[in-house]
Amino acid sequence: MIRAGVVLLSADGIAAIERVRDGRTYHVLPGGQVEDGESPAEAARRETHEELGLLVKIRGEVAVVHFGDSTQHYFLAERIGGEFGTGDGPEMDSPADSESGSYRAVWLPLTGLAERHLKPRPVAAALEAAPDPLWLLEGWMETPVVYDEGV
Repeated sequence: MIRAGVVLLSADGIAAIERVRDGRTYHVLPGGQVEDGESPAEAARRETHEELGLLVKIRGEVAVVHFGDSTQHYFLAERIGGEFGTGDGPEMDSPADSESGSYRAVWLPLTGLAERHLKPRPVAAALEAAPDPLWLLEGWMETPVVYDEGV
């Protein structure tokens, strides 16, 4: 399975989706499955609109995460329009007590990402460890960082 998502930074922090599922709260970077006929970058842009309500410009691929049988592509994105929190993808109406759990667009501060359980973990760890996350992202632009999270 191929998935794609975005790393979107602002003065408010990093854009994330807060998930409440099976009584647990965690956060994921915005994104989802790549559909037939769609490139990972196109999927990342579409998913950002569906989940966050934002239009973004993809600046470049910054990370590839291998997790089980899934390959996840993450792209640095720049906001070019829309209103944060107005995503209307089908998952956004899912209640916390449903099988898939709830989804809510949030901004997370760049400190304490591990405590907020931001996934994928390698990307969260790299962002948190960087002395200046914007510098780290500019460095990632040259060659995407590849992580293997195992199963």
